[in-house]
Amino acid sequence: MTRAERPAAGTVLIAYGSLMSGLGLQSFRTLPVLDARRVRLTGCRRGFGKLSQYGDRFAMVLEPAEPGVPIACTPIDDATPRDGDGGVDALALTLTIPELARVAQREGYRSNVLLTLAHAAEREDRGLGTHLWALLAAADFDVGRYRRRLADSVAYSSPHYVPHPVATGGEPAITFLAPGPEGSGHDDVVPIRVQSAMTRLCTFREAWRLKPNSSQLDYAAMCVCAELHNLSLADVLHDLPAYPPLAALLRARVAAEAAAETAAFCAVLAMSAERYAERFPATPGRASFLVR
Repeated sequence: MTRAERPAAGTVLIAYGSLMSGLGLQSFRTLPVLDARRVRLTGCRRGFGKLSQYGDRFAMVLEPAEPGVPIACTPIDDATPRDGDGGVDALALTLTIPELARVAQREGYRSNVLLTLAHAAEREDRGLGTHLWALLAAADFDVGRYRRRLADSVAYSSPHYVPHPVATGGEPAITFLAPGPEGSGHDDVVPIRVQSAMTRLCTFREAWRLKPNSSQLDYAAMCVCAELHNLSLADVLHDLPAYPPLAALLRARVAAEAAAETAAFCAVLAMSAERYAERFPATPGRASFLVR
């Protein structure tokens, strides 16, 4: 891809957990974006499954659903299935590289290493997403082999989250995946999920059974507030209606944030009310948990 064919500015970050809400984004105070929109991910599954750096709780994890099949995303439109098709609703944020480096640092991946990757991509006259995609393709879309190539290229990996490309039909987007049994890419860096012997993905109900505390509830609320922006989290909440007390507890926690959520979301992302209304329409309805 030539410089003329690349997007004029910005790299697309796919957020699929707490960064989908103003409540979850508040740790940045400001994270100005060039654009924000809802997307549907395929070729992956999501769940609570990694011990967090920031509290006694399990954070959200995304992982490929099938070996050798890349994760892909498409914009959500009126025809996009709400749930039941195996897809995952997520948030696409178009950021400058310095802002993306801030996100990387929050995810436990050194910001200076992310900048090193961006500089390597620039030297090759391509975007960061294309740079990472080339590493993935060279590894025949094997995640473990991709991570080894990535770690070798920068002499670094993280036990927390590692950048991963996502197919878009154009310049690939970037998300951060928590390494599991497939490894971090470096033998000396054991993934947190492996250290804790927690390599499966949980619904919120299952995570609560393991961590029935305020930290887990607060984190779940950060994720579920995304439903206030018309994003479905049915994949991690589908079994919750069978446990009414826990469902009521989570709804009450989210309700406590609801009045301030949209304003907080727009303020952190420096998004106008007009752009928000355009990018996050209320219909057709996608939220599945908060409307029940």
